[in-house]
Amino acid sequence: MKNLNENAIREAAYYIWKNNGCPANTSVQDWNLAIQQLSATNNKSSLLNKTSSLLKASSSKKTTSKTSASKIVAPTKTSTKSASKATTKKTTAKKSK
Repeated sequence: MKNLNENAIREAAYYIWKNNGCPANTSVQDWNLAIQQLSATNNKSSLLNKTSSLLKASSSKKTTSKTSASKIVAPTKTSTKSASKATTKKTTAKKSK
């Protein structure tokens, strides 16, 4: 409740009162319901923020490991091409003699 400001509670209580058909003498109940709803929303959003930050951290670790694997594979492919070019040059040189 310490993160909720009075204006947010007042506005939520007003909408609760309006949605209930503007009944008389329900201001205390509407105010308390507004606090409960805003607190629940506040708790959910903080939980979502924590979860999303954990997901971002784990996905960045996965990205790093994928990048490292591709760096390992790339030199092997390059050296294979170089070896086949060298073989082709030797074969061409032998044929011209």
